[in-house]
Amino acid sequence: MMANSNRGIFFRVDGGRSMGMGHVVRCLWLASALRDTCGNPVSFCMAQDDIGISKVQGRGWPVLRVATEEFGGVEGDALIVDLPSGVSAEAVRSLRQRNPRSLVVLMDGTCTGRIEADLVVSPIERLPDPSSWQGFRGQRYEGPAYAILDPAFARVPRRLSGVVRELRILVSMGGSDPYGLTLQALRALDSMSDSMSESFHVTIAIGPAFLHEVELRTWLAGARRQYECRREDSLLDLMVNSDLALVSFGTTVYELAAAGLPAIALSITEDHAQSAEVFAQGGSLRHLGLFSTISGKEIQSAVRELLNNERLRLGMAQRGQELVDGNGAERVAKLVVARIQEYGKSQAEGGIGTTHRV
Repeated sequence: MMANSNRGIFFRVDGGRSMGMGHVVRCLWLASALRDTCGNPVSFCMAQDDIGISKVQGRGWPVLRVATEEFGGVEGDALIVDLPSGVSAEAVRSLRQRNPRSLVVLMDGTCTGRIEADLVVSPIERLPDPSSWQGFRGQRYEGPAYAILDPAFARVPRRLSGVVRELRILVSMGGSDPYGLTLQALRALDSMSDSMSESFHVTIAIGPAFLHEVELRTWLAGARRQYECRREDSLLDLMVNSDLALVSFGTTVYELAAAGLPAIALSITEDHAQSAEVFAQGGSLRHLGLFSTISGKEIQSAVRELLNNERLRLGMAQRGQELVDGNGAERVAKLVVARIQEYGKSQAEGGIGTTHRV
């Protein structure tokens, strides 16, 4: 265990019904890795909503409630910011003025605050052009190796062959599914034929903040196919025992890659769509585009292609496990602790930013 100054590490994160739970979940895994790595006290600063806050408190972490635009007024060894909307450069400068001894870590490499941060970590490199980082004096680590997951994903065996049972499709559209993509996907699957070539079992994974449960239950009662609906804290077992996933782009796609489960993804925002296109280049994911532009027939076509091509699915599975090894939480925790230890020196000396891609 590394030495620490005991001023604590703080997370500024939000999650819940309107924005999903992905940011909260990855911060929880990073918090656990930091505790195991350095032993510094860890606390969370959160504005909304009660589901997100309850999730954090349920894991035993203290939560300081703050206003949406606030960072908590805390001064610790580090403040890790992981907000769905990012953070502005002005906000980071203001934060640094109030807390000059705190390392500022951003989990977003696209917001304007990136230029003022001490450490930027992201599983996607969205701005590769050096001109986008002019003035940056911190350290930047980007790539699938920095995807923060449950460390159990690091222990998933390599997927080496297909299955002889009925094919299984996992549908997972995030912790809250604010735009109703679960029903969009199910309607497409339900209207596929009952031929042997399109025989499959569907499991629907819904999260704790799922917004459409009544509508989903009503729809399921009249559906042609039979569906299994599950609410699990972890999707790992479902992923390992499935053959194809139909998902909304988010932190789940990194879990799918580590689990060796090929995926078809829809995006809920233009920002997600851009990230999905970058990640899809790795070969483990088919990105269909922004959900509002995708028809049921396009979903059916993508599902049909992958269900009927075991070799293609296996290739996507293997590329996913090559991209994401499940050790991102430990890897990022070590980066944060190392920067905390050297922060005083780097503040005094200044310098230019450095970039690391894995």
